[in-house]
Amino acid sequence: MTPHSLLTAQAAQAAIGFLVGMLAGLGHFATLRWNVQLLSAGSSGIAFALQLTRLAALAAILFVLARVGPWALLCGAGGLLLARHAVIRRIRSAS
Repeated sequence: MTPHSLLTAQAAQAAIGFLVGMLAGLGHFATLRWNVQLLSAGSSGIAFALQLTRLAALAAILFVLARVGPWALLCGAGGLLLARHAVIRRIRSAS
């Protein structure tokens, strides 16, 4: 593998990881709000099932990113954190 093709492969891993992490984070943190609403309404069974589903989905996504490569996992985690920031900012501005 030439240095140029290696760099291209790493850049592709990083871009895919960031995009997947961002989308996963938006879904994860948006459903967290729904989870809190369910808990507040007294639907603890449904809230617990949703929490397990959220965490299992996030773990599966991070596992797949780790299998793709280290850059995919690292940039996926960055996308996840950026999504968290975006969701928190949106919730604070709506309040």
